Amino acid sequence: MFVFSAPPLRWNFFLILLTSLLFGCSSISGTNLMAERYLACPMDSVWSSSLETLKAYPVTVKDKTQGLIETGWRVGYVEGRGYGLLKREGMGDKERSQLTLKLTPLENSVIRLQLAERRQHWGFRGGARIYDWYPVEPSQEEIDHILINLTKKLEAEGCFVES
Repeated sequence: MFVFSAPPLRWNFFLILLTSLLFGCSSISGTNLMAERYLACPMDSVWSSSLETLKAYPVTVKDKTQGLIETGWRVGYVEGRGYGLLKREGMGDKERSQLTLKLTPLENSVIRLQLAERRQHWGFRGGARIYDWYPVEPSQEEIDHILINLTKKLEAEGCFVES
């Protein structure tokens, strides 16, 4: 006869730890950099200014009802380190970034704006895939640049941006 019993306490702890590692805050394919701002502005103004600011990126998701804008990967070339004795350039040192912008309406015409970036570098990895994309730290300069441009657009429309 089979009798079911609850797993020991250490197994419960192990399952919680495993779940938090798998579904935690960090992304398996790269780290995210999140910036948050609060805006006193109509949603339509924020939405149109956000799309205008992100026009350099290939926008893949535009869902105004959810307040979500996601971009595809935008590739750019970066100064890479030299390889070998002669410090030759690697095979196309480049990085790519992907943005997610979330707009959440709050009370009294206040909107919370959250901007996250994922960044990857194309370069030498070794192993079976000698060159491949691998995650790197997101660029604070890129996030700041986007937020400054968006803030200028919104302030020109009479909006208040709290940073």
